[in-house]
Amino acid sequence: MNTRKLTLEISESVYEKLAHLAQLNEESLERTAIWSILSSLPSLTKKAEEFNQMMERVTPENLHGEIDFGEPVGREFR
Repeated sequence: MNTRKLTLEISESVYEKLAHLAQLNEESLERTAIWSILSSLPSLTKKAEEFNQMMERVTPENLHGEIDFGEPVGREFR
Protein backbone atom coordinates (compact mmCIF):
# COMPACT_ATOMS: atom_id res chain seq x y z
CA MET A 1 0.00 0.00 0.00
CA ASN A 2 1.35 3.40 -0.95
CA THR A 3 1.15 6.13 1.64
CA ARG A 4 1.59 9.88 1.57
CA LYS A 5 2.31 12.33 4.33
CA LEU A 6 -0.04 15.24 4.98
CA THR A 7 0.56 18.04 7.44
CA LEU A 8 -2.43 20.12 8.53
CA GLU A 9 -2.68 23.36 10.42
CA ILE A 10 -5.93 23.62 12.35
CA SER A 11 -7.31 26.14 14.77
CA GLU A 12 -6.87 25.65 18.49
CA SER A 13 -10.61 25.11 18.93
CA VAL A 14 -10.70 22.31 16.33
CA TYR A 15 -7.63 20.74 17.93
CA GLU A 16 -9.28 20.82 21.35
CA LYS A 17 -12.47 19.22 19.99
CA LEU A 18 -10.47 16.45 18.29
CA ALA A 19 -8.40 15.90 21.44
CA HIS A 20 -11.56 15.66 23.53
CA LEU A 21 -13.15 13.19 21.11
CA ALA A 22 -9.95 11.14 21.03
CA GLN A 23 -9.91 11.01 24.81
CA LEU A 24 -13.57 9.93 24.96
CA ASN A 25 -12.93 7.15 22.44
CA GLU A 26 -9.60 6.21 23.99
CA GLU A 27 -7.95 6.63 20.58
CA SER A 28 -4.98 8.65 19.38
CA LEU A 29 -5.51 12.18 18.17
CA GLU A 30 -4.17 11.21 14.74
CA ARG A 31 -6.56 8.26 14.38
CA THR A 32 -9.48 10.44 15.48
CA ALA A 33 -8.57 13.15 12.95
CA ILE A 34 -8.30 10.62 10.13
CA TRP A 35 -11.59 8.99 11.12
CA SER A 36 -13.28 12.41 11.16
CA ILE A 37 -11.99 13.25 7.69
CA LEU A 38 -12.90 9.85 6.24
CA SER A 39 -16.42 9.94 7.63
CA SER A 40 -17.01 13.34 5.99
CA LEU A 41 -15.65 12.48 2.54
CA PRO A 42 -18.79 10.87 1.03
CA SER A 43 -21.00 13.82 1.94
CA LEU A 44 -18.45 16.41 0.80
CA THR A 45 -17.86 14.55 -2.47
CA LYS A 46 -21.60 14.41 -3.20
CA LYS A 47 -22.02 18.12 -2.49
CA ALA A 48 -19.08 19.01 -4.75
CA GLU A 49 -20.43 16.83 -7.57
CA GLU A 50 -23.92 18.37 -7.25
CA PHE A 51 -22.44 21.88 -7.31
CA ASN A 52 -20.37 21.09 -10.41
CA GLN A 53 -23.43 19.65 -12.17
CA MET A 54 -25.41 22.78 -11.32
CA MET A 55 -22.62 25.04 -12.59
CA GLU A 56 -22.44 23.08 -15.87
CA ARG A 57 -26.03 24.18 -16.55
CA VAL A 58 -25.09 27.88 -16.41
CA THR A 59 -24.97 29.32 -19.91
CA PRO A 60 -24.72 32.85 -21.31
CA GLU A 61 -28.45 32.57 -22.12
CA ASN A 62 -29.54 31.88 -18.52
CA LEU A 63 -26.96 34.07 -16.78
CA HIS A 64 -28.43 37.32 -15.49
CA GLY A 65 -26.80 40.55 -14.45
CA GLU A 66 -26.64 42.22 -11.08
CA ILE A 67 -29.91 42.56 -9.15
CA ASP A 68 -30.52 45.70 -7.09
CA PHE A 69 -32.03 44.96 -3.69
CA GLY A 70 -31.95 48.59 -2.55
CA GLU A 71 -29.83 50.32 0.03
CA PRO A 72 -27.83 48.32 2.58
CA VAL A 73 -29.83 47.77 5.77
CA GLY A 74 -27.26 46.03 7.89
CA ARG A 75 -23.62 45.21 7.57
CA GLU A 76 -23.68 44.27 3.87
CA PHE A 77 -21.42 47.16 2.88
CA ARG A 78 -18.33 48.34 4.71
